[in-house]
Amino acid sequence: MNCIRLSKNLVSFRFLYFALALCSILIAALANSPAPARAALQPPSPLYDGEVDRIDCTWISGWALDENMPDTPISVDIYDGATLIATVPADRFRRDLFDAGWENPYHGFQFPTPASVKNGKIHSIYVKFPGTFTVINGSPRDIACNAQVFPTATPTDIASGQGSTWEQGVEISSSMSGIITKVKFYRAAEESPGGHYATIWNLSGQQLVRAPFNEDLNPGPGWQYATVNLPITAGVRYRVTYNIKNVVAKTFNVFTNGPITKGPLTAWRSYYGTPAFQFPLNSSTSNLFADVVFNAPR
Repeated sequence: MNCIRLSKNLVSFRFLYFALALCSILIAALANSPAPARAALQPPSPLYDGEVDRIDCTWISGWALDENMPDTPISVDIYDGATLIATVPADRFRRDLFDAGWENPYHGFQFPTPASVKNGKIHSIYVKFPGTFTVINGSPRDIACNAQVFPTATPTDIASGQGSTWEQGVEISSSMSGIITKVKFYRAAEESPGGHYATIWNLSGQQLVRAPFNEDLNPGPGWQYATVNLPITAGVRYRVTYNIKNVVAKTFNVFTNGPITKGPLTAWRSYYGTPAFQFPLNSSTSNLFADVVFNAPR
C-alpha cells in the first residue's frame, strides 16, 4: 500500500514540475513576442470623454470618464495657465447623465474657484484629463474675479461743493463681458455720511441702475460700497457715478497721460456735473474716486 502511495506522489510531482516549466516557457515567449501579442496582456488605452460646463468666479465643473473603464472614476487636472492648481475626482452624480440613460451617471466634478485667481487679473483656466496635455472640451476659459481699477488707492486732495450738490465719477469699460457686482466711492472725512447713491449710465445719458451705498459698514471716511449686479458688455463704456453734498475726495492729474487699465478694466477719465442725480457731462483728468467690483463671466 505504501509503495502505491509513493508512486502516485511521484506522478503528481512530475506533473507539477512539467506545468511550471511550461508556464515559464510561455511567459518567456510572450515577453519576446511582437507587440500585438504583448498588448493582449495590457489593459486597453484610456478612451477619454468629457465636457466642462462651468468656469467662473464661483465654480469649475463638468464631467469626465474613461469609456474603456466606465465604472472606475477618473480625476481631472485643473490649471491656471501652465500652473496646476488642483486634481479633482470626477465621481459626482450628474442628473443630465442619468436622464440620458447612462448606467453609471457618477462622472461629475465640481471645484470651488480658488482665492488664488480672485485677484482682479485675467486668468486662463484649463481642465485636462489626468496626467495628460489633453484639454477637456469647454476649456480653457478666461475669468477675472474681483477686478477693480483702484483697489487700494487713496485720495490726496479734497474739493468743496460750494453749496451745490454734484454728480461725479469715472468712465469705465471692460475687455470682457461680465457683471459689475458693486460700485464703490471714496467718501472724504469732510463729507457727511448717508444719502449717497451709486448710478451707472450709458453714454447716451440713460440711467441703467441706481442703488444706495451701505455706509453703515464703514461709518468713517474711506471706500463705500453699493450692490448693483449689473451685466455689462465687453468694449462698451459706462459712467459710474455717485452724488456728493458738501466735499469730494480727489487726486489731481491722474488721467493726464491717458486711461488706466488693470486686468480687464479700463478707466478713461472722470466726469462731473451739478445738480446731483443728473448725467455728468464735464470731463476731468483728476481721479474722482468712483470704481467698480467686476467679475467675468457672470
